[in-house]
Amino acid sequence: MSSLINTAMSGLSAAQQLLNSTANNISNYTIAGYNRQTTIISEAQNSFNGNSWYGNGVIVNGVQRQYDALIDSQLRNASAKNSAQSTHYIQLSSIDKQMALEGNTLNDGLATFFDALQNVVNNAADPAARQTVMSQAAALTNQFTNTQARLDQQQRDINTQLRDEVATINRYTQQIATLNQRIAQLSQSGDIPNNLLDQRDQAVRELNEHVGVNVAMQDGSMVVSIANGFTLVNGTKCYELEAVTANADPDQVTIGYRDKNGDKVELPERMFKDGAIGGLLAFRSDELTPLQNRLGQLTLAFVTAINDVQLQGYDLNGEQGESLFTIGQPVVKTNALNQGDATLNAVYTDPQQVQASDYQIVFKEGNWQVTRLSDNHSVQVEADAGDNGTALHFDGLTITVTGTPVENDRYLLQPVKQITHQFALNFTDPNKLAAAEDLSGESDNRNMQKMLDLQSQKWVGGTQTFNQAWGSAVSFIATQTKSYASAADVSAAIITQLTARQQAVSGVNLDEEYANLTHYQQYYIANTQVLNTASALFDALISVRS
Repeated sequence: MSSLINTAMSGLSAAQQLLNSTANNISNYTIAGYNRQTTIISEAQNSFNGNSWYGNGVIVNGVQRQYDALIDSQLRNASAKNSAQSTHYIQLSSIDKQMALEGNTLNDGLATFFDALQNVVNNAADPAARQTVMSQAAALTNQFTNTQARLDQQQRDINTQLRDEVATINRYTQQIATLNQRIAQLSQSGDIPNNLLDQRDQAVRELNEHVGVNVAMQDGSMVVSIANGFTLVNGTKCYELEAVTANADPDQVTIGYRDKNGDKVELPERMFKDGAIGGLLAFRSDELTPLQNRLGQLTLAFVTAINDVQLQGYDLNGEQGESLFTIGQPVVKTNALNQGDATLNAVYTDPQQVQASDYQIVFKEGNWQVTRLSDNHSVQVEADAGDNGTALHFDGLTITVTGTPVENDRYLLQPVKQITHQFALNFTDPNKLAAAEDLSGESDNRNMQKMLDLQSQKWVGGTQTFNQAWGSAVSFIATQTKSYASAADVSAAIITQLTARQQAVSGVNLDEEYANLTHYQQYYIANTQVLNTASALFDALISVRS
């Protein structure tokens, strides 16, 4: 009789646990990162009595969460790629919209300026035509400087977003380390707490949106690292990233950490391929900086060409022309880690040959090595020594070195990236326009015709007209924007597929849970009926004895 009662009680206990798991699944249906739980039951140890083995009901082995590590890893990788692509696309689309505004592009401004020059060619002595040129020249400088300002603001926004991303990453790594500690403590008593495992996995998923990570298990604790192997979390310890000022360029924020001595150590940006940080860094290096350099190259070519013609002619006052525009000069930035005291200064020697690129200049084995960063091409350098120091000549530039460099000292040369800031009119008097080729009279328009002819000449890098140069830049950004939009859509579709697979294993299906609820309810009731039967038999036995 006691065996029958114990068997029924084991069934009741199992039914209660099954109902609890089902109710818990239903309650957590909307919780992000929750993995469906299943109560595991098995047959209890049989007893030998007489010549046979008899069953003793069931035992509850525990509660198991439905989790597939392989699918989770695949989903994590796809999500990190999508986050990088989506972030990249958002940044690109902002520039693309600005560059494509009809009637307000740089090419529109250039066309209007040259149209104004045509009016002076038609009537060099007309004051109204000259004033229109000056007005359009002023408007053009505003268009160029406003474009530069927008790009610079986007650079600053990238810096701010990188700082925010790093702060967010550090919060998640601290959370994961804390969960590792709690899981390790609670697991000592036996079963692993499923809710904490869910929380830890969800924290990793959310971290992965900001920086792509790899996950490994070691002695029951989770080890989280960036794809290149830099460890973010190891057991109960987390290793914080830091948004630091770049050694090569103090105007840029990059990613690093502090070593044991508290010194700043930069991490190579190529390490960060996925997650939002990967998207931000890729956009900055692949599109934003090249676009700033293209703008600067166009500014340099345009101003040099216009000023050269202006200086060849004569104005209405009979004076030789002076430069119509002014611009900035090349910038050389000294790496913060340099040990020597050498300084580098750059000037233009052939603006038509200046490229839309930054350069890395390194002193190595007694020589200067120059790399053009737009294509990572090693540049042939002509070096000569003079009274003012060593001079380096390449790509339409001359770099003068003074002081003493030390092995591996590095410099960042930016020939055109910032020069549009100083793009401005040199004078406002329309009478100073040098339309005449000589002093033959105020109706002489031959020099102005030379200026007008510049619009069809390949002044930009020696290969493109002004219109072609900016048109190709606009086309480049448009193409990249479409490419990343498409890539983000494809990766989003992959995420949808993987999420469906993941939810098939781990997700809560309310229809299924409702069916289980009914099934386990019947299971519970059936076991109570067994218990009632045992009770009735026991009462009958007592009645017989009495």
